[in-house]
Amino acid sequence: MSSRRQEDLSQNRFLQVLRASFEGIYRQAAQRGDRTVILVPCAECLEAEHFGQSFVETHLLQASPMPGCFMNHLGQGVEIKENSVATQLGFQEHRLCEVLQKDSMYDLSNTFKVLVIDKPLIGRFKPLSAAVPEPGSAGNLDDLLLHSPSIQGESFDEVPGCENRTAERIREIVTEAVDKLSRQHKVTSASQVAQLEFKVSRQAYTALYSFIFPHLQSLLTEKEDQLQRSVRSYASPDDLLKAVPGGERLCFVDVTESAAELELLEGKIAPHEKIECVDKAHALLQKSIASLAPERSSTPMEITGDDVLSLFILVVYRSQVKNFLAHVCHMEMYLQGPSRSGGGARFEEAGYAVSALQAGLQFFMEEERPVAPTGPSVFSCLGSQGPEEASHLQGLVRSARAQAAR
Repeated sequence: MSSRRQEDLSQNRFLQVLRASFEGIYRQAAQRGDRTVILVPCAECLEAEHFGQSFVETHLLQASPMPGCFMNHLGQGVEIKENSVATQLGFQEHRLCEVLQKDSMYDLSNTFKVLVIDKPLIGRFKPLSAAVPEPGSAGNLDDLLLHSPSIQGESFDEVPGCENRTAERIREIVTEAVDKLSRQHKVTSASQVAQLEFKVSRQAYTALYSFIFPHLQSLLTEKEDQLQRSVRSYASPDDLLKAVPGGERLCFVDVTESAAELELLEGKIAPHEKIECVDKAHALLQKSIASLAPERSSTPMEITGDDVLSLFILVVYRSQVKNFLAHVCHMEMYLQGPSRSGGGARFEEAGYAVSALQAGLQFFMEEERPVAPTGPSVFSCLGSQGPEEASHLQGLVRSARAQAAR
């Protein structure tokens, strides 16, 4: 948080107007107790002395089931992190605010949170004279964008209509922003630049989510329906295992935790978070395999790479994800091409986990279902074959991406 002098909330014009002119709205928010967060623009940033109801309701938040995500009284989405507040779905303009002060307020027999921010979520404001971190210091890389509003604004000027741009253009925007931030703050360490790119990239994809992801869902609706029909065509996990290569000997592996982790995909926004989710699901699957042999037999069971892929088919079947193909396409947009991202090394390692998910989906996307465990492996395309022999699913992802670029 900022080292600025603490604000006297009793003298803040926004809070004064909220409590005096919008008593009913304020009372309703206060009665929700710890589920309420009131965002208070600091006195220094406010240009107006009077505020309309829409402005007031924009800054009254209610917690959602998803950690860190809130909804204001107008139904718009707001994300709160440790030291920042960002507008999300429903806002015409992306705005990232710094949290200057955190307080708990007791009123109307309830306690709720108050966050003082450096600018309002909407409308005009007076920029603060922010204190910039020491050049080259490790600092909090999340704060670099907060201290460079003009650079951040230039990046997000590119947002309108960005659902029709390619992933390459997104990377160009990120690279330009990172280069400017690195020069402005004299960040020279390769590791810090890489971490900064990771954070800027994640912010860019988060800001573009409401444009890109619905577009991918629309493009892939027909294929998604086909996938869901194929998944439902198997009456039970046992029925599926009979069709999966090597499935009968893998029936003792418990994929419950892995499937539950994969279901969290539906709550992720940035592809960076989705990749981490898939990687964790893959790691949990390997953990289940490792714990199997001591329980079932004194002789260790040899598990091959194809066995892991076969089990991922079962993970896909057991999870309740509605937009699998759109999520895969979203991850592919970020993963394609070179990156110096601070998460790059991890994501290169996680590439196998994403490929395993693609293979699990590919099994269900095949036009003809395998009828016996001895049938041809659907994973042959993941071997050493050339790009021209890539899987149908990967081709589908590229096709959707090409359409999105038009």
